[in-house]
Amino acid sequence: MFVSRCLRLVLRDILSQSCLHHFLLEFVGTALFLSASLSAVLIKADLGSTGPTNHSRPPEGPPPSGCPLQVVLVFGLSVAMAALSMGGAVHLNPAVSIAMALTLRLRLWRAALYMIGQLLGGVASAALLLGLMGDVAPAVNQVSSGVRLYQAVTVETLITLQLVLVVMVTTELSLPEVATPLLVGLTVSLGHLVAVSPAHLSAGPLSSQSANQLLCPLQVGVTGCGMNPARSFGPAAVTLDFRNHWVFWAGPIVGACVAALLNDLLLRPRWRCPGDWWAELKQLHVLTDKQQQGALTQLP
Repeated sequence: MFVSRCLRLVLRDILSQSCLHHFLLEFVGTALFLSASLSAVLIKADLGSTGPTNHSRPPEGPPPSGCPLQVVLVFGLSVAMAALSMGGAVHLNPAVSIAMALTLRLRLWRAALYMIGQLLGGVASAALLLGLMGDVAPAVNQVSSGVRLYQAVTVETLITLQLVLVVMVTTELSLPEVATPLLVGLTVSLGHLVAVSPAHLSAGPLSSQSANQLLCPLQVGVTGCGMNPARSFGPAAVTLDFRNHWVFWAGPIVGACVAALLNDLLLRPRWRCPGDWWAELKQLHVLTDKQQQGALTQLP
C-alpha cells in the first residue's frame, strides 16, 4: 500500500506540467543541437569523401584538403544556440543529467525522463538528416583503427569530465544569461579538438600521410568525440551500427560521475560527512517521515 502510494507520488511529479515541459525542452533542444552539428559532419564528409570528418573511420585514400575546424566550431555554436533557444535551463546531454542527479540537483526519475527526451531528440535529428541526405553513416562515432578501447574510454571520460565541471560551475556562479551557453559551447569545442586529434600510437618514420596528419591534426579522429551519449546513440540507432557503442556510454558516464564528485567533494564541498548527503537525498526525494506524510496525504 505504501509502495503503491509512493509510486503514485512519483507519477504525479512526472506528469506535472513542469516536468513534461522540461522533457519537451530536452527533446526539442537536443534535436536542434544535433541537427545542426551532425549536418556539418555529413556536409564535410560529402565535400571530402576520401577522408574522415568528425567520425573516426580510417581513411581509404589521401586526406582531403583543409581541416574540419568548421565541425569543431559548429558543435560548440550549435549547443550554445540550442541552450539559448530553450531558455538555458536544459542539459542536452544524458551525462549532464546523470551528474545533476548524483549531486542531488535533480530528482532521479526526472533525470531518467530528461535522458529519454535527449535520446529521442538524438534519434529524431539523425532520422531527419537521413531523410534529407540519404546517409548518416559518417556521423556514427567509432573508435579509430589503432586506438585501444581503454584509450578511447579514457579520452571520452576526460572530455566529458571537463564539460560537466564547466556546466556545474556555471550553474553556481552569477553570470549573464548569455554567458553560460557560450562557455558550455566553448567547452564542447575544446572536447572536439581533443578527441579528433591524431593518436600516434606507434613509433617509426613518418610517411607522407603521417606528415600531412601532423600538419593538419584534425584529420584523424580518436573517437570522433562522443562526449554526449545522445549524440552517439542517434546515428547508431538509425544506421543500426552499434560497434563498440558501449565506449560512448561508459566514458561519458564515468566522466560525469567523477566531475560531479570532484566538484561537490573537493572543489566546492557541500557535505561534511556521508550523513549530510543522505539527509539531502531524503529531502530531495521526499523520503523524510514528515514530508512523506504531508505529500501522501494530498493524494486521494
